[in-house]
Amino acid sequence: MKPRVVLFALLPIALFLLPAGVFWVDRSIAEGEIPRNVSIAGIDVSGLSYDDAILTVQAYERQLQTTPAEFSVNDRTFRLDPLSVGVEIDEAAAVTEAMSQRREGGSVSRFFSWVGGFNDPIDIPVPVAVDRVAVGDQLQVWQDEAIPNPAYEGAVAVADGEVVVEYPKAGKRVEMEPAVEVVVETLSTLEDRQARIPVTDHEPVVTDSDVDAAAAQVRRIIASDVTLTNEDIVYSQTFTTDEIARAVYTEISTDPVAVDILLDEAVVLDLLEPHRSEIELPPESAQFKATVADGSVTIIPSRYGTLMDVPGVAAELLKAAAGSGSGPFPVAQGDEPNLTTEEAEAFGPLGLVSRFTTTTPGTNRVKNIHLMADAVDETVVFPGETFSINEVVGPRTLEKGYLEDCAIIGGEVVCEGHAANVGGGVSQFATTLYNAVFYGCYEDVEHQPHSLYFSKYPEVIEATMGYPSPDVKFRNNSDAPVIIRTAYTSREVTVLFYGNIGGKECSAEWGEHTNPEEYETVYIENEDPELEIQPGEEERILDGKDGFTTKVTRIITYPDGTVERERTWTWRYRTQDEKIAVHKCMVTGEPINCPVQLPSVVGATYDAAFEQLASAGYMIIKVDETVDSESKNGVVLSTDPGGGAWVYPGATVTLKVGVYSAPPTTTTTVPPTTTTTTAAPPAGDG
Repeated sequence: MKPRVVLFALLPIALFLLPAGVFWVDRSIAEGEIPRNVSIAGIDVSGLSYDDAILTVQAYERQLQTTPAEFSVNDRTFRLDPLSVGVEIDEAAAVTEAMSQRREGGSVSRFFSWVGGFNDPIDIPVPVAVDRVAVGDQLQVWQDEAIPNPAYEGAVAVADGEVVVEYPKAGKRVEMEPAVEVVVETLSTLEDRQARIPVTDHEPVVTDSDVDAAAAQVRRIIASDVTLTNEDIVYSQTFTTDEIARAVYTEISTDPVAVDILLDEAVVLDLLEPHRSEIELPPESAQFKATVADGSVTIIPSRYGTLMDVPGVAAELLKAAAGSGSGPFPVAQGDEPNLTTEEAEAFGPLGLVSRFTTTTPGTNRVKNIHLMADAVDETVVFPGETFSINEVVGPRTLEKGYLEDCAIIGGEVVCEGHAANVGGGVSQFATTLYNAVFYGCYEDVEHQPHSLYFSKYPEVIEATMGYPSPDVKFRNNSDAPVIIRTAYTSREVTVLFYGNIGGKECSAEWGEHTNPEEYETVYIENEDPELEIQPGEEERILDGKDGFTTKVTRIITYPDGTVERERTWTWRYRTQDEKIAVHKCMVTGEPINCPVQLPSVVGATYDAAFEQLASAGYMIIKVDETVDSESKNGVVLSTDPGGGAWVYPGATVTLKVGVYSAPPTTTTTVPPTTTTTTAAPPAGDG
């Protein structure tokens, strides 16, 4: 082929490839920009990024919002601030629409759209949002100001408790619906911000008799107090005639003709607001009520939450005011309860599954057990949930009313002086509840037997308590809820489980004691100031307990007779030393430097007493004391310490010894013929 022919053959291809190449280069450069020859509301935004286009449209919106418009009503001109009627536009929607232009279809379609962009402009319209209610309110104001003889359909109102009647009259009026459209259209563009509002002559369609009938009805409505009642939430409210008068108003409608009597919901809300907490109640879930006396389980129905229903109350109040003066107090439905009556009933019949009782000796521990029983009583454990005594009861504190009693601390029974003694004895309640778990066939999650064995509890099937641990926990592995009930007297505490375990029965099988270990006897110094123990005496203050290992297996019997050895628990009970309190000189078992009883020497002669005490190693102090009898002379009257007292050898003993002195002898001779007289001295002598 000749070169010239080839050149002419390739020319059309080149002519196509050249703009195609320009298209791809242009599209690559303009990626993320609005395509060529695209505008929004007449504003060129081609080539702008999304953010820049948003700013451009926002500037246009500000112009719409800040440029006043003028409207003529009955030859009177009014200026309108666009912001007062909520003028705004959706910039994001407009810009997104602009960004999508000339990008739809495949490569060929987009190429031809690109070519068309050079001479085919696209303008994106921007819908302007206007608050039509605010526009209507503004038109009403203009009508009142611009029309001296407005048409009036009449009205019925209440002022100071009296019904006021205004009758219909002919005149001019603004045709509201067309007028609103005129205002919206004018505010939607910057080109022409002036318009004329249509005004027409109007003949009322409401008659004087219509207004009179409505006035008579309003008088009946405000004549008496009204009481509305809601039995479900146990609430009633009385609305006085003054309150009803504040709320009542009328609206005139022309198609069909009517004078409607209404209550202002804003006023009704004001009347209800002080009682909101009584009206708006949280939902109440269905509850299971297990009665210990007869073993029955009933369901207390659920109730949805309630909310104030202002429109409903207004309607019922108006109805009752026009009728009997009383009626229902409506409420709106609030939140759904966690457990509805239907859901509770779906669990099927419930009854007593297991119970266990233990005796409760003592005083403080009984108070503690009763407090814990009260805290746990009526707890409901739903299928799959885990129950924990500590989670339900919390710490045992003096502030909650718990008292001090004995507890196992460090492997020994301690009855006072330790924080763990507050709430002592509640392990008995834990044991009682755990046995209800065990024999109820529920899943044991956590329990710990006592470190020492107490014969009042079944081996291994017993539990100690502490906070936050040890704890007693079980999982409800049945398909029905477990209702825990407790009952007690001054001598016993009982835990009862109500539910449905599908007819299963659980029993216990104990193993033999293994690895026995005898307790030891330990002599300790007596430290109890109220307990007097002398050398050679002793007092048992703690019984000894032997140690051993044992186990228990839970056996499940199913309704069809199948027996399953479900699980075995093994526990080692520790020994507890027997503790004997003795005098401190006897702690080793042999007397070391022990005191001895001081012999009584009262009544003995001093010499004999001295000889006896001195030979025993005592230091003697003699104290003389005058006596009135010669028989007591030289006799020991008393000793300090007294006879029988326990004193150590070498101690000082004070002896009081009697000393007698005979009275002197006196002789007087009086001559028989002589008389002795003693006279008083003369008074007043110089």
